[in-house]
Amino acid sequence: MIMMIMGFTPHLQKHAMPCLMGESSGMSFKSAMKLVARPKPSMVRPSFFLAAAASASFFAGTPAAAAAAAGVPAKKDADAAAAKKKDGRTMDGFGRATSFIADLKDMPDDSPIKQGIACFCKWGVKPMIIIIMAYVWVCQQLYKVYKILPTNIIQIIFGVGLCFFGGTYFASVAAIEAALILGGPDMFDNLKTCYEEASGVAAAHLADDEVDADKNGIADVKEMSTNELINHKAKVAMMAVKDPQKLQQAMIALFNVWLAVIATLKFKFAKTVAISLGIAGMLSTPAIRILGPPMAMIMGSELKHWVPAIIDTAIKAVAVWVATWVQAVISAYYSGLRGGKMIAIAIFAILTERGLLEKAPDWLVTKPFDPDESFLDEVIQWPLAIGGLYYQLTHAFTLPFPWSLICLPLSIVEWILRWQVYT
Repeated sequence: MIMMIMGFTPHLQKHAMPCLMGESSGMSFKSAMKLVARPKPSMVRPSFFLAAAASASFFAGTPAAAAAAAGVPAKKDADAAAAKKKDGRTMDGFGRATSFIADLKDMPDDSPIKQGIACFCKWGVKPMIIIIMAYVWVCQQLYKVYKILPTNIIQIIFGVGLCFFGGTYFASVAAIEAALILGGPDMFDNLKTCYEEASGVAAAHLADDEVDADKNGIADVKEMSTNELINHKAKVAMMAVKDPQKLQQAMIALFNVWLAVIATLKFKFAKTVAISLGIAGMLSTPAIRILGPPMAMIMGSELKHWVPAIIDTAIKAVAVWVATWVQAVISAYYSGLRGGKMIAIAIFAILTERGLLEKAPDWLVTKPFDPDESFLDEVIQWPLAIGGLYYQLTHAFTLPFPWSLICLPLSIVEWILRWQVYT
C-alpha cells in the first residue's frame, strides 16, 4: 500500500497539495481530487504500476495471504507455532539430558564424541583409577598411623605442617576449618558413604577389564564397539553402587557444604581481592597511556582496538596474583603462630605426663607446674613461628620433593579453591 501511494504522489504534489495550502494552480480542490481519484491514462506514470505490482507480490508472499488463499485461518498457525515454542522452552534439565542421550545413541561409532568417550574409557579411566587407588592406599596407611599414635604426637605433626606449609595451602586450611564448622558430624558419614561406593565402582571396573567370557584369550572390553563399551561400563558402574539413594543424599549434602565453604572463603578473602583490583583500576589508565602506543604499533591497525582490554586484563591478573601472594604471607604468619602454639602445648603435655617438669629447676618451672602462669610455651611458639615464616618465604611457598608429589592431590584442591574464590 505504501508503494501504491508513492505512485500517486506526483499527482498529489501537483494538484491537490497547492489547493490544501491555499495556493492557486488553475484547478479547484474538488476537481483536483477527482483527477487524483480517476487519473487519465496519460497522467499515470509507470511508477504507479510498478508500485502496485510490488505491493501485490509483497502481500501475496506473506504467510497471512498464503493462509487466506488456502482457506486456513492464520490464527491457528500462530497458535501452533506458539505451542511448539512453549514445549521447547519448558523442557526441564532431565528432559534435555534424555534428549542428548537419545541423540548420542543414534550417532555413528566414528563420531568424534563417541570416539573421545571410548578412548577415555579404554586409556584414561584405568590409569586414573590406579593413581587414585595409590593415593587412597597412602591415605589408608596414614590413617592407620594416625590411629596408633598418641594425640599429642599427632598434634605436633599437624603443628609442624601448619608452621612450615600453612601459607602454601592457605585456602585449603581455611576451607577445612569452615567445613568442620558448617558440615557438622554428618559430613564424615557422607564422606564415608561416597568413599565406599567409589571404591566398589573402581574395584568393579578393574575386575571387568580382565573378564574373558568367550575364552578366546582377549578381554571382552577390547572386542566391544564404541556403543557397547560405553553402555557396558555405565552398567558396570551402576551395578557396583549398592545404595544409589544413600549415595545421592550424601553427594547433595557434600555439595551444599562445598557451596557454603566457597561463600565463606569469598567473604574472608574479599578484602584482599578488592584492594588489589582497586589498585589495578588506578594503574590501568597510566599503563594504557605508556604501553598503548607501542602495543598498537605491534598489533597493527586491525587489532589495535584490543590494546586497552589486553592491558587492563593483564594488570588485573597480576593484581590477583599479588593478592594471592599477600594472602599467602598473611596466612603463613598466622599458621606459623598457630602451628608453633600447637607444638608447644603438645610438648609440655608430654613432659607433664612423664613427670619431667617436676624435675626441672625451680627458676625455670614453678612447682607445681601451671600452664596458665607459664611463659615457656611462648618461648617455643615464637621461634617456631618465625622459622616457619622464613622457610616459606625463602622457598616461595613451594614444597620440596618428594613432599610435592605426596601432597599433589591437596595441591590440586588448593588451586581449585583459589580459582573458585578469586574468580
